[in-house]
Amino acid sequence: VHYSDQVPPNQAKQARSELNEQGVAVKQVDRALTAEELAARRAEEKAAADAAAAIAAERERDRTLLDSYASEEDITRSYNQRVDLLDQTIEARKVEIGLREKNLADLVGRAADTERSGRAVPEVLQKMIKDERTEIERQRGDIKKREQERVQAEKDYKVDINRYREVAARYAKDAEAED
Repeated sequence: VHYSDQVPPNQAKQARSELNEQGVAVKQVDRALTAEELAARRAEEKAAADAAAAIAAERERDRTLLDSYASEEDITRSYNQRVDLLDQTIEARKVEIGLREKNLADLVGRAADTERSGRAVPEVLQKMIKDERTEIERQRGDIKKREQERVQAEKDYKVDINRYREVAARYAKDAEAED
């Protein structure tokens, strides 16, 4: 039997006890983890860190929600302003499309008159017709985008108002418990 104050290399990964000068165990060293155990531990640590980050982010969103709105009425007012602005933008785009369609009809009429008279339609007129059509389509696309924003605003409102109620109730309950 050979005694040493160093662990032999072939035993370094095994569980062991470290002894003091009197031979009393002062420290337990667990065995080295296998690659699978190490991967599992890292996955658990990552999952725990992700969960903690999600909780911290939720608390931050809750704090922001409470700091941003003094009451449910403030949330409703903000939502109504957002929707009103979107509705006004949509209506303005519709009016603009109507004007552009009228202008397009006039341009197409001029082009038709030119063709009927046996002349070629000038490139400038062709470009103006193309530009009007392009702008009308762009405006229609903008209307669709604003309508989607309106739908999203309604979803956001429902989420925010419900979350506000939950958070406000929890803070009220916590404040009551402190008294």
